[in-house]
Amino acid sequence: MKKIIGIVFSIFVLVLLTGCQTKTDITATFYDVDVSQTSIVFSIEVNDPSNEITGAVSVKLMKPDGTLANNKDLFEEAEYENISFIGLDNSLNYTVEVYATVGRDAVLIGHASYTLLSAETIHITTTEQFLDMDSNRSGSYVLDNDLDFTDVSFSSPFSASFSGIFDGQGYTISNVSYSVMATYTGLFGYVSSGTIKNLVIDQMHIGTAAEPLHMNTSSRVGILAGYVSSSTAIIENITITNSEIDYSSSSTVQAYVGAVAGEFKGNMTNVTVDNTSIELLATSYGKIKMGGAVALLSDDATLKEVKTNASITFNLEGNLIKNRNLSINIGGVIGDHHAINKSKSVEDITSSSDITVNLDFGTAVDTTSGNYAVYVGGLAGFSSSNILNAFYNGSITLIHEKNDNEVEVNKAFFVGGLFGYFGSQYKVNEQLVRYGDLQTIDVTVSDDVNLKASQTFGGTNTTVEQLIGIFGDQSLMINAVSEVLSDPSTVYTDMTDYFTSDWIQTEFDEVLQ
Repeated sequence: MKKIIGIVFSIFVLVLLTGCQTKTDITATFYDVDVSQTSIVFSIEVNDPSNEITGAVSVKLMKPDGTLANNKDLFEEAEYENISFIGLDNSLNYTVEVYATVGRDAVLIGHASYTLLSAETIHITTTEQFLDMDSNRSGSYVLDNDLDFTDVSFSSPFSASFSGIFDGQGYTISNVSYSVMATYTGLFGYVSSGTIKNLVIDQMHIGTAAEPLHMNTSSRVGILAGYVSSSTAIIENITITNSEIDYSSSSTVQAYVGAVAGEFKGNMTNVTVDNTSIELLATSYGKIKMGGAVALLSDDATLKEVKTNASITFNLEGNLIKNRNLSINIGGVIGDHHAINKSKSVEDITSSSDITVNLDFGTAVDTTSGNYAVYVGGLAGFSSSNILNAFYNGSITLIHEKNDNEVEVNKAFFVGGLFGYFGSQYKVNEQLVRYGDLQTIDVTVSDDVNLKASQTFGGTNTTVEQLIGIFGDQSLMINAVSEVLSDPSTVYTDMTDYFTSDWIQTEFDEVLQ
């Protein structure tokens, strides 16, 4: 909150009331003005040298179009202090007008205009100023220099959702370390309709390998934001480097973990994740979604020009799980791609993320039912919609050992070099490639697993031809046996003019060098 102390505006005197033409020497002066995100609080000093006032003093709050927003009548001098107007629209500029009753006339004796904090541009130069953004969660912020949080205690600056604008101007926020987890964990925590752009995040640590953080309730975790909840949110021109997420979850509800965001409903463009690790240990049956960029991409979201180079590790060490259904979605870019409502919702993405999955369900004695569904893919674990122009050139490793208590459990695993499972019947993926240059797909499972694995789609129910394939070194090892020859995926020997996007072609050419 920005505090304005003292006299803010000298108020205009000797004003004629339209139609009445009343002259007066009465003046009103504003002081102790406090402007916040959605309120204006102030005091007035009324000077009436000729004792002209015959009735109440009225304070009117006017909108920019001249209509009345609120009105207060003041009958005692004690009421002149701490006059407040709350619940205001932070997109508007307001004018406060003060009238005195003189005879039968209401005479204007002072006015002042105020811009709520959300309409101001606030420049950030210190870590303290960054953390103080909670005082105006819909403000417009500009970062004017790099910020180093070494030895600065950090928690997300937002106690509620951020709906403002943050322009990093290409500067770097570095050495942020979390000491505790929250429901929405990330640099910006919880973002609604906000815009975050032009920012580098370096050396952000949400837990460490030596000391992972723990949550026993539902969580959404991302280095930029845990949760981006609005389809109008914009995330653009963001780079995340040399960072890590290490935590364990015993939640029976969910754990969504993405290098950029846990759950994402907005618009993401031009985002890079490099040299970053994500490791999650789960001990219960809560839904798991992990992604090199986003864990859950929701219905109206978009993802464009996103590339990830992350180490993604998921370890399941179940603690006496009995008669439960488990769902695990892990992808090099997206854990669960459910952006089904927009055309071309995901295009121009690439990943070199290595994915490692170790599964010990810890199924309890006397278990009589259960469904364990696992989806692991180079681009997306589970995809309900299509992707245009993308490639994956990382390695996938999945290991699972049999538990004697799982005789009555249905275990279905889907592993693919592009998608674990593609679940859209009619949509077409175009120009998707799994590129191998010594990268491997290596799956080790017990004989009670219903396994579907491929260098492209582990499983699908589509009825239309997909423009997808593999290029370079092939790899599909299942229980130490190569299944390359039985893999029906299309093999490309020439990628000239294959992609229809200049952006993805440039990225692919760099990988080939």
